[in-house]
Amino acid sequence: MADTNSIQYAGEFAIAECILYTVGGKELDLTDLVVGVNIYESIFNNSITGDISFTDTNNIIGNAKIIGQEKLSLSLITPDATDNYDRTNSIEFGEMPFYVFKVQSSNSINDKTMGYTLSFTTAEIVRNGHIRVAQSYKGEPALDIVKKVVRDPELLNSKKEFFYEETTNNYKMIAPNMRPFDFINMVARKSLSKDYNFAPTFLFYETIKGYFFRTIDSMMDRKNPRMIYREHTPNAFVDGKPDIVANLQNILSYEVISSSDTLVSQRAGMYASKMLEIDLFNKSYTTHDYDYIKNYEDDVHADEFNKSGSDIAPVLSEATDDYGNFLSEYPDSVFYVQTTDTTNELFTPMHQEGKETPFDTINTKQWLQRRKSRFAQLESSLALRVEVPGNTVLQAGDLIGLEILNRTSVTEEQYDEVYTGRYLVRKIHHQFAKTGSQLMHTVLMECVRDTLSTKLPSDGVPLFDGGENIEEMIPLGAADPGDVLF
Repeated sequence: MADTNSIQYAGEFAIAECILYTVGGKELDLTDLVVGVNIYESIFNNSITGDISFTDTNNIIGNAKIIGQEKLSLSLITPDATDNYDRTNSIEFGEMPFYVFKVQSSNSINDKTMGYTLSFTTAEIVRNGHIRVAQSYKGEPALDIVKKVVRDPELLNSKKEFFYEETTNNYKMIAPNMRPFDFINMVARKSLSKDYNFAPTFLFYETIKGYFFRTIDSMMDRKNPRMIYREHTPNAFVDGKPDIVANLQNILSYEVISSSDTLVSQRAGMYASKMLEIDLFNKSYTTHDYDYIKNYEDDVHADEFNKSGSDIAPVLSEATDDYGNFLSEYPDSVFYVQTTDTTNELFTPMHQEGKETPFDTINTKQWLQRRKSRFAQLESSLALRVEVPGNTVLQAGDLIGLEILNRTSVTEEQYDEVYTGRYLVRKIHHQFAKTGSQLMHTVLMECVRDTLSTKLPSDGVPLFDGGENIEEMIPLGAADPGDVLF
């Protein structure tokens, strides 16, 4: 095991504990047998998943009868001189172990050694598959609904940290025999932020640090990014010794995995949409239009704070087309239909004999279009896949800074204005590998920015359609000119 008292090189990690608890009651210490661990997180996933690979010279799989129903106690740390480790700065799943759900693969390394890979996840997703929620809840969504489902011994029964953001809502909701995660996701869709201008972008997800119920806006609302990564020469040295801090901040590699796609964004409702709201009781309807440009400042974006001052720079030019409209002024691009019933006592404040229920209406017009647009921005805007030295503090939902070199610049320190900036980590993949005697931790991140460094020009591109309208009927085959018969 690596020295846990001080870090020797960027990406170093130590396996503090790796014990497999079998269904037969055995405890197998795999610490010295581990050759690799992968852990996956996403702000769009309710649980983390992973896999562990190890070598087997004693037929552990056969003798211990490992079948995919075991528990895995795992502790991975980044060495620290303080020797003070907890779930805030390490990957600690000892008291709350992972659940192994599959023997993923096995292969022969030599005559006496086998290699195995086990897939694992967290206890809550296993529990989620066993039970359903069939009861009513009322109150503020984060504490009175989501927290109760997470903590209830009859439901998810989770003991993990729960980080939440308050909402403005006061709901009375019924879970109609739904799986717990499905019900929580339904609550998240209808929740509005108390602190971020009624932002309707709540997500419920798990990282190595616990469970989160928060908005995209709160993730991006950071003056100081969690980490700043720069492109520079690897293996930096100071006074003849490795510069650990600089090397930990080095970008090992990156690739652009997506950029702005106008057609995809248009069809996803990012730029504009219309919702038809039909009142079944009063036999009336209203329409609601969403405009990305007009509503841009209602949301918190990745560059809300930066060192050069924030420009209002949406990922869309305000140039007008040949009809004199912005691209965001076509609400018929996406069309939603929603029915309402103002007599519904569960969801609508009712005035009866001077009394009004304290519960909010499930008011689709407040969240549907804006939520759809915000998530489309995360899918259709600039996204990078970045590889950096491992750090057990990083998690999905963090805001980081990236400084990407300008490949065409003659100045060594000039950074690319398009790719350099603040990014939201939407997915993260922790890779722990043992190569010989060296333990190396690297992180692959999918990072997205929903804004630009500078505002796009708005001069517009004229259409050069100078042709003539020509309509001509296609002749029948027998009337086709020519005298060649084939």
